[in-house]
Amino acid sequence: MNRDISYYLIGICGIGMSSLAQLIQSRGFKVRGSDANPDIQIKRKLNSLGIEVYPLHKAGRIREGDIVVYSTAVGKSNPEYIEAKEKKCVLLHRTSALVEMLKGRKSIAVTGTHGKTTMTYLLASVLRNYGFDSGMILGGISKEINNNFIFSDSSYILELDESDRSFKVLDPDLKVFTSLDNDHLEFYNNDFSELKEEFRRYMQKEGTNIISADDDYLVDLAKLSSVKYFSFGFRSNADYRGELVDKGDFFSKIKLYKNGSFITEYTVPLIGYKNASSSLAVFALADILKLDLLKIAESFSGLCGIERRYDLKFCSRAVTLMEDYAHHPKEIEEAIRTAREYLKPLRVLVVFQPHRYTRTKMLWDDYKTCFKGGDKVYISDIYSAFEDVVPSINSKMLVENIGSSNVKYAKMDELIDLLLNEVREGDIILILGAGDINKISERLGEGLLNVR
Repeated sequence: MNRDISYYLIGICGIGMSSLAQLIQSRGFKVRGSDANPDIQIKRKLNSLGIEVYPLHKAGRIREGDIVVYSTAVGKSNPEYIEAKEKKCVLLHRTSALVEMLKGRKSIAVTGTHGKTTMTYLLASVLRNYGFDSGMILGGISKEINNNFIFSDSSYILELDESDRSFKVLDPDLKVFTSLDNDHLEFYNNDFSELKEEFRRYMQKEGTNIISADDDYLVDLAKLSSVKYFSFGFRSNADYRGELVDKGDFFSKIKLYKNGSFITEYTVPLIGYKNASSSLAVFALADILKLDLLKIAESFSGLCGIERRYDLKFCSRAVTLMEDYAHHPKEIEEAIRTAREYLKPLRVLVVFQPHRYTRTKMLWDDYKTCFKGGDKVYISDIYSAFEDVVPSINSKMLVENIGSSNVKYAKMDELIDLLLNEVREGDIILILGAGDINKISERLGEGLLNVR
């Protein structure tokens, strides 16, 4: 590799691009980039590493010879993308650049329509606590390190995105599958069978598969594949089966069985069924790597979790405020169930920001039932991400379609006052969504200090 090459990342403060920037720099290359709406925390982290972040996207920054990296969110009309083409720079999609940077390193890739970040975090964090040398490329911010990247000279556990089909370009040594569901179908001609077919092809690549036994689609695909696989989950047919024996404010206690035989009981210091289920995959991976399972069970201690994943932002005797990234109806339903069964509030007040017009349209009727566990639900305006606004779809119409007196529409700037007027002792406020709905948490937390 020519270390004089300079990489320019368009949208460098995105959660996937920022970890890639750090990986590129760790390989000895110069890195810089731009972002139109940078996350302040991520920008500070990159700046602290000497990675320059330019505001907005505009021509005049791309140099001849730069390798320019872009994500699916970057349109062909982006001025920096256009300039890169005019200067005949090498243009790489984010995943292709990731593949290039992983050459010479072993890779353990996590993919699935739900739970990738949780799974990647647990695998990487527990194995590092154990003492196994592995880096991490994460789609969220780990609270232990306040970052989404850990360097390694030998191997990486990474999150691999299926949403835009880009996951198929990587040939990992081990593949972990969390779930398969009807999400991101705009990249699959709105056809779930196309998504399943892409998973089938990817699963057929060399390298052992580790799959969730709780997902029927994954089990069916694994059985059809000629590649060896191991399963984890709560179902009786899982190779690494868990029995959830206790749930508390800050933990899950689980009994582990391997091929039907009891191995040990361990505690995950995080709430949530997806954390509990994902923890079982750690044992499957550890066994493949010939690690001591009893020591792995001890290595869960000290975990702090990920920002915006069952993230407790405020907690007093009177009221609790929690954020979660849930944006698909199944994720929403599970987040509400987790809040109710783990934290045992008197009421669950839900705030939800739909994410993307295409997803909202595709899952329109699925939203009718996913909020049933909430006592009061406020739905704010759709977060468009990089999509164009669709005038025929909006949150007011979604609320009308749900048709429940407990579900109401609210503008973003109305939410804090609505919640502070509604909340009472014993409640939990659950902030859900993958957009910028989390911005209300800090101000909301200040107001909750007065709740008695």
